[in-house]
Amino acid sequence: DAQETLGKNPMMPWYEQVDACVATFPKAGNGPVNDPSTTARLKGLKWLATDGKSLPAGVERVLVMDAQDLKDLPLTNDDPNLPPGVDVEEFWKAEGRKPSRVLLRHGDNAMAIAVAKAAAKAAAAAAEASAKAKAAIETGDAELAAEAALECQQAAMASNDFIQKEIQKTQDLKQRLINLGVKVEVLRGSQPIDVMKHLGKRSGYNSVVWRAGCWGNRGVEAILAGAYQRISAHLAVDAIGGKFWQLMLAERALQSACGPEREIKVFAEQDDINLEYCDREDADNDCNLLFDGRPVRHVRLDARVAVIDEIKRKEHTLAKTVSVKKFQKEEAPWFI
Repeated sequence: DAQETLGKNPMMPWYEQVDACVATFPKAGNGPVNDPSTTARLKGLKWLATDGKSLPAGVERVLVMDAQDLKDLPLTNDDPNLPPGVDVEEFWKAEGRKPSRVLLRHGDNAMAIAVAKAAAKAAAAAAEASAKAKAAIETGDAELAAEAALECQQAAMASNDFIQKEIQKTQDLKQRLINLGVKVEVLRGSQPIDVMKHLGKRSGYNSVVWRAGCWGNRGVEAILAGAYQRISAHLAVDAIGGKFWQLMLAERALQSACGPEREIKVFAEQDDINLEYCDREDADNDCNLLFDGRPVRHVRLDARVAVIDEIKRKEHTLAKTVSVKKFQKEEAPWFI
């Protein structure tokens, strides 16, 4: 049964019970360290289009990306940037299941960048034309001054055309996605907490899984902001000493990855740790914990994370006390 296989997949715990599964198309510079290519940055899309097919039809697949990167998003299977083995056309159509959704970060900002570029280009052209016109007026060359003024006008018109073309490109790409049956929405904000709030308010979702292909300061900041309540981590830890010590090692490693203990607390129990095998036939292709080029048998730790709110911490103040002059002595009951 497909549902039973899904539940056994070490990279997809409880995914069949959530409302949506989110993956990211990171902007340039935020992808794999050793591979800056567009193809390497499309691992999130690859997972949604391949392993994501095993998700129940009611679980929505969501891709989060910057609006500026729409031009790099593969819409057809013949796109040179598309990772091998991915049927992206099937993913966009999403026949027999909830439509795929694309959340665009910096949607308004992308327009602002296009306008800023055009304004800078126009300003440079206008400055050059103005300098020519000034020089022409000083020399009394009216014809040259008129030509300079015309150049300035043409630069302004070219700037306006550039703005319109940039806006139209983005709109055309969005419309192509919509024509394929994809839900395209512009996100207010750019942080993970903004994505979670958007899905909660717009769609009424209560449980969302975000497959993070990387970690670091952005992940720690997302936890501090309250975006995640549970973390599922895959770690290769030594099993010497038994499951108890293995759990302790995994928990401390996860605590270090999630942030300082004074701000974030990780909670895990023995029932939350499972031994996983990357070298199994049904293992996730993206699970690539390798040592000397060979798959590592590792553990998956599912832990709860809690944010320690500095504001809510009790402030203990010393109160003035006076000595008690009269007091009564009594022998306490033996059973206390």
